[in-house]
Amino acid sequence: MITCGNTFLIEDEDGYNCHLCVVITPPDCGEVVIVTITTERAKSETLVRLNKGDHPFLEHPSVISYLYSKVTTVEEIETAVKNGTAIPRADASPKLVQRAQSGLIESDRVPRWVKLRYREIMKCE
Repeated sequence: MITCGNTFLIEDEDGYNCHLCVVITPPDCGEVVIVTITTERAKSETLVRLNKGDHPFLEHPSVISYLYSKVTTVEEIETAVKNGTAIPRADASPKLVQRAQSGLIESDRVPRWVKLRYREIMKCE
């Protein structure tokens, strides 16, 4: 069962790099919002910075790249896990989830429709 705080390694759109994605909403509406954690680079959005220890998977200074935030269905994630394109990792701490949620509201890089859907999903609880 997919739940808020679950994390998965998911390939990027080009199928090359795997990034840690975090579910930041409850699955109550059948859809969830996920955010992507990437290694911090010179042009990274630095609204939410993460370090080794903030999640067991993180080895380098990282950031939540809100540009890659998306809405997906629980079914899509479960299918991706079954076919191996999403690899479950340790759950995110409640503190990390809260930071990710706050950043999603503050970031100007989140696709507008994702931010709107996030608010709707959070009311669905």
